[in-house]
Amino acid sequence: MESVDTSSERTRRRWLSIGLTGLLLLVIAACTPALSAPGDTSKVQLVSTSTVNGWRYDFYRNVSYPCSISGHQTFTIATKVGSSPTATKPLWVFLHGGGYGFFAANGTPVPDTNNLTEETASRQRSSLAGSDDLFERVRADAAGFRLMAVSYCNRDLYSGAKQTDPNNPNTNADGSAKTTNGLLANKAAIQYAEATFPTSTYFLHGGSAGSAGSYYNAWALQKQGIPPAGVVGDASVVNKAGGSAGFDQGACTSSYNPVGQAAIEERVHPDIAEEDNEVDRLVARGDLTVPLLHLWNIGDKQSCGNVQMQCPLRDGTTVTLGNTDCLHRPLRDAITAQGPSSRSLNMRLCVLDAATPNVPCGKHVVTTGGPLTNTDPAWPSDFLAPVMDWVHARLAD
Repeated sequence: MESVDTSSERTRRRWLSIGLTGLLLLVIAACTPALSAPGDTSKVQLVSTSTVNGWRYDFYRNVSYPCSISGHQTFTIATKVGSSPTATKPLWVFLHGGGYGFFAANGTPVPDTNNLTEETASRQRSSLAGSDDLFERVRADAAGFRLMAVSYCNRDLYSGAKQTDPNNPNTNADGSAKTTNGLLANKAAIQYAEATFPTSTYFLHGGSAGSAGSYYNAWALQKQGIPPAGVVGDASVVNKAGGSAGFDQGACTSSYNPVGQAAIEERVHPDIAEEDNEVDRLVARGDLTVPLLHLWNIGDKQSCGNVQMQCPLRDGTTVTLGNTDCLHRPLRDAITAQGPSSRSLNMRLCVLDAATPNVPCGKHVVTTGGPLTNTDPAWPSDFLAPVMDWVHARLAD
């Protein structure tokens, strides 16, 4: 029997293993597009059209991007009846909330199945039809905004870009693994709207998970070369250190999930998953130059309100703050550090939620679902007026 040099054989196998691992990493990297990559509009389909209260709503499906359980990413473009489709107008893009999600090791969706299937035309239409809130003012604004609602059927903070969805037992029609594509689907929707209607500029308006997602979308769209004129981020921002501290101290165990953190990070673009790319750090480094209107409600019940905790700051110190203020403190500081010439703005508010009148300043998303009244003396009771002033200033930039 031919003898074998076991030492040489082990070396050969080791290098073969390293080579295969390296090849796998190269394949994974090749499958993940750069943040600057555009969305795919080649499979956008007009599904239906409806007219309600003087607005026409065109509902589209993008077959390029499946939802996590069933269906595909959708979006709606709303235009005022009688307005010219050839006139150049600004676009208002809304990213609704819905928390973040992932699939447990046994394939069960966590926390539930909400926001994992195709969104309907009626849901998106209702998102844009609010009264006594920011949408009412945008619809009535003299700038003549067109409106858009995008879907959230991957529950990925609108930040997925061809990431294979860990533990997702569902598959696509061709048997391939599901991927998360909230970021690419949003890019495609905006690209399609701008190709269909002459558009002077556009704004991103996010509530809750849509707020966190809108900041990252702005960064990616800026890298693509089509930045928004501004972002209205209402209620939520990613701050892993603050969320972890609140959880560890028992100040808030509902807005941060340490068990699912790794799964959540695998569902978003790796540049977005990187903690060093949290939005305040992007702003502080000058990597994100899109103007931000950063709003939060000090008693926000979804982020444990004003429960006191020791809040870690970016300089390594800690300060006693309410949990909600802690989560927003880094971005607040980054914007403040830009000085009075900054085009970005912090708005710390106190807005009561009519559904829970016993919770001071408890409303979660403060730009939707009116009537809305602020009682913090730093801003007028009608805080939507300065919001629209900021929007008009960005239109004039």
